[in-house]
Amino acid sequence: MKRITPFLILVLLTLGCSNSKNDTDYSEELSALQTELNSLKKQNAELSNSSKGQITTFLTFQDSNAEEAMNFYIGLFENSKITHVQKYGNEGPAKEGTIMFATFELNGSQFACSDSYIKHEWDFTPGVSNFVECKSDEEIQHLFAKLSENGQVLMPLDNYGWSTKFAFVEDRFGVSWQLNLQ
Repeated sequence: MKRITPFLILVLLTLGCSNSKNDTDYSEELSALQTELNSLKKQNAELSNSSKGQITTFLTFQDSNAEEAMNFYIGLFENSKITHVQKYGNEGPAKEGTIMFATFELNGSQFACSDSYIKHEWDFTPGVSNFVECKSDEEIQHLFAKLSENGQVLMPLDNYGWSTKFAFVEDRFGVSWQLNLQ
């Protein structure tokens, strides 16, 4: 919403008020409109500032599979959802329907992703990974099985001394995950 819109609404409502109202009614209505305008301004400021300063993990997919990966991840983790999707159209520079920019949450952590239409010399690396603190043995077993399927096990599920159970996997999209159970 543009900032000027609530002001224009206030002006139009003010001009549209009947001259037959007494000054008290007019003053009360104007006061109520001003309160509503201030509330809208506050909401607008809160919305625009809510994501500023946020640090978000950004995943660049080079095989036009960002949407598939995003759906796979939100299906694995509790409290997860897609929050925004913007796709390339037919005027492109990229293949129509691929992800230009999307945001999603995995158990409350914010992520963003895109399908890069430029083939880069780099890709994902295990040097940067997602660390998941699992709540139960069942959860770590499930995540290990699903994330390592068609991927690569970098460290199998085991007790490495710093936790009761730990694994390091690279999923089928090339994204690395450290799974930990204390």
